[in-house]
Amino acid sequence: MSLLLAVLLYLNLLLILAVVSASETAIHSARDVEAQLLAAGEGAVATKLRAITANPFAQLHRALLLSAALNLALAALGLWIVTGPLRSQGWNPWIASSVLFLATVLLGDMAPKFFAARAPSVVLLGSLRLLNPLRAVLDPLATFTDRTADLILEKLVTKHVKARLPVTRDEFETLVEMRQEQGLLDSDESAMIHEALDIEALTVRDCMIPRVDLALMSSEDSESKTTAVLEKAASRFVIVYGETPDSVEGVINTGAWKLANRPPWRTLLRTPAFVPETMPVLEALDHHLPNDDAPALIADEYGGLEGMITRREVADWLLYEAAPWQGEDAEIRDLGAGRYLLDGGTRLDHLREELGLDFDAGGIDTIGGLVFNQLGHVPKAGERIIIENAEIKVRRVVRARIQELELRRKAAPVDEAGEI
Repeated sequence: MSLLLAVLLYLNLLLILAVVSASETAIHSARDVEAQLLAAGEGAVATKLRAITANPFAQLHRALLLSAALNLALAALGLWIVTGPLRSQGWNPWIASSVLFLATVLLGDMAPKFFAARAPSVVLLGSLRLLNPLRAVLDPLATFTDRTADLILEKLVTKHVKARLPVTRDEFETLVEMRQEQGLLDSDESAMIHEALDIEALTVRDCMIPRVDLALMSSEDSESKTTAVLEKAASRFVIVYGETPDSVEGVINTGAWKLANRPPWRTLLRTPAFVPETMPVLEALDHHLPNDDAPALIADEYGGLEGMITRREVADWLLYEAAPWQGEDAEIRDLGAGRYLLDGGTRLDHLREELGLDFDAGGIDTIGGLVFNQLGHVPKAGERIIIENAEIKVRRVVRARIQELELRRKAAPVDEAGEI
């Protein structure tokens, strides 16, 4: 091979290495492309960028593998050029190799990475044109190298070597705080991670429907009375007991009972699981709540009935805790025609300021608490009450708490003279 041909080949490989090095940096900066994705809209550019940002590790794996192969090829070719043609022309091998090494690092690594840090989206789009056509070769090769590395480690690492202990909660929280300080996580992402960690500390007692809010039915009642209880039950499940509410005989799914054309209730009586009130929620989900049709009853330390939990209560709790408060402006939303959508926690003094409604609350602070007090029981969605000049409809109830209501102003009465 002539010196000219070798130099041309080396420059071509160096150019490809520069593109791959820039791609590595751009993929590491994929998180910072979100603003450009929003600016690009939903066009072809945004689609291509999201293809990378959705799974940057796959693209990075290909880039690293190709970079290693190019570095190996450049090292072999550079060694041949320095010890062959250049040495025969009187070049000092040490000086020639140093110059070649510095040029390679500068042009093939440092300069491309600097450019990629300035314009990651441009580099990401360019890397698609290079890396995607090579997927057919790079992906099987990456899988092969991973499996080979695992086999080598299994052979070299002795059996008595202790496995690394799992990361503790304190260590993980420290890592999250470090990443937030480094700017790799924003405050919302950090808060979301801490919310997920807090799930471990939840017990079934935190998410349960308390005993006072359960629908109970005595097995000794008459058929007409049990039928009336099942018909009017606001909750999905009715608990059937014997002599006392602590002597639970089973649970009836009122929805299944109605769909089955209201057969004798004993044919649908099911024995539920009983769990202690201190059981972690995650354990209850794994072992006692296989689906949404299987409630678990919670027993206190004396074996009495404490409450009930289903998958729906767990989901409602987690969603309620994760939903961010949007401020007072989001508590009262005007639906038009004198209708308003209210958060259950809306303060009555805020309603007075915004809508001019002055309720006689008797020491109650929120609209949800006022409606709860007026009804005298845990309401179900759709229940309505009239308080002074407003009709209020319950829209959503979560964990025995009124979460959302609809308020409709009533028109003020007009006397015969036409005065209000």
